[in-house]
Amino acid sequence: MKKFGIINARLIGELTDLKHMDTLVICDAGFPVPQNGNIIDLSLVNGIPTAIQVLEAVTKEIGFEEFAVFDDLETVNKEYFDIFEKLLPLQRRILYSPQEFVAESKNAKLFIRTGDFAPYSNILLTSAC
Repeated sequence: MKKFGIINARLIGELTDLKHMDTLVICDAGFPVPQNGNIIDLSLVNGIPTAIQVLEAVTKEIGFEEFAVFDDLETVNKEYFDIFEKLLPLQRRILYSPQEFVAESKNAKLFIRTGDFAPYSNILLTSAC
């Protein structure tokens, strides 16, 4: 039995299956996941788990070469913007309008839904090799 890191069997399996340049979205409870999207729903109640908690766990398991967030995240939710930057200091940052972000996310290999309701608590990650 795995004792450290992510212990959710389905989640760790899906993360392990990511290849170079595959994308995943860690999204808030209200994000419009495509109908055919591969989703792991971790939401429990309002705020549990947060997108930050999930991002911290995921970045300890696999590497990413870039991340994308909403272009006005720094204004709307500076706390999350700063934490995303801190957790991904070497990765290239891309800023999308909300509409562009949703459009780009349609091709994601995996969606991880959180219980987060903080404004713009969504991040699109591109896996590294």
